[in-house]
Amino acid sequence: MKIWLVTMGFPLTSETFACNDVIALQRTGVKIAVHGLRPKHRLFSQLVVERGLTDIWITHNSIINTLHGVWVGLTQPRLLMNFILWILKHCWRRPINLFKSLILIPRSLQIYDFAQRHNPDIVHLYWSHFPSLVGYLIQNKLPKIVVSISFVAHDVYSPEFNSKNSYTGTVARNADLIQTITAANIPAIEKYDILKDKIVLSYHGVDFNKIPVKKEKVKRRIVTAGRLIPDKGFDDVLKAFSQVLSDWPDASLVILGDGPERKKLEALAHSLRISHAVNFRGFVTHNEIFEEMAKAEVFLFMSKAERLPNVVKEAMACHCLCVTSHTPGIEELVEDEVHGYIVQAGDIDNAARKIYQAFLNPEKMNQVSEIAYQHLKASFDLDLIIKNLQEQWAKIIIAKQHYKSI
Repeated sequence: MKIWLVTMGFPLTSETFACNDVIALQRTGVKIAVHGLRPKHRLFSQLVVERGLTDIWITHNSIINTLHGVWVGLTQPRLLMNFILWILKHCWRRPINLFKSLILIPRSLQIYDFAQRHNPDIVHLYWSHFPSLVGYLIQNKLPKIVVSISFVAHDVYSPEFNSKNSYTGTVARNADLIQTITAANIPAIEKYDILKDKIVLSYHGVDFNKIPVKKEKVKRRIVTAGRLIPDKGFDDVLKAFSQVLSDWPDASLVILGDGPERKKLEALAHSLRISHAVNFRGFVTHNEIFEEMAKAEVFLFMSKAERLPNVVKEAMACHCLCVTSHTPGIEELVEDEVHGYIVQAGDIDNAARKIYQAFLNPEKMNQVSEIAYQHLKASFDLDLIIKNLQEQWAKIIIAKQHYKSI
């Protein structure tokens, strides 16, 4: 089986789940390639090595690739004209979306040309927004190829794409398979007039091959991780930790990740007089994240906007007790007071209270984290999830071949 993923950029520092999926697919023996619509990330070479992607065919947008796409359009003028008219039809009321889509025409045409030459079995649109441009070309010109599309997080609710009249809606309705990472997304997907039996719930799983062996925890160590941006709620993490520290003076907080809010957060830690107990680690490798999680007793996550965050799953896999904010679908991962604790976004007092109670009763804390780990193994094992997705794809390939032969 030859599978292509079409995404925006790959690999990215913030999308480790995409790397995990690619590596898990490769482990099954399929031929996998990834085609990004954006240019290379500035850390591309470093990330490829760190994440074990050196033998994956990865392409990106570039001046040369854009010229290749222009050549494809000029040599197939009818295709180019129909493509432009299709984009105008769906985007003329959304000027920003229209501009971005027109800019991506050459790169989309180049990926289509690659597909003509290499004939993949599956083209999977890893996000449902701009990758749908490639989906349209494959569906209309290379109908033997199976097209599947994934609805993940912001792409589901983006005002530029969440109308059934958007080009995302058109491509999704014609797709052979719709994947989503949380049941919370399904009602929004159905608004595109998509039949429910075409929608497959396929979580972003945890690669247990990368999880370090369980080790002794650092007493009263709290860890958090993510890009340091306002929506992630790291200011609330610091405020909650300030309360914890007043009750447990030996507590410590490790913050993994970097971003534009770092200086502001460091200033907040200073104003709260907790700087001595907070370690801003900055950008670290994925393996270093696991190592820090393995040392911590508690993982505190106060994000305001997520869809089943992978970082919470990874913390559970490292036997952390997770205290997480309520975001859509979180109940599929964490049953409150069974697999961890759910608090409302911004509820600093309750988050601090849950951690205080956990430190007060370490036996219960360990019991909850172990139950969470077993739940994760049963429902979020990446290899099992990828195997199931492959089986879905294989059924569609067989059905398509049978239909064409009739």
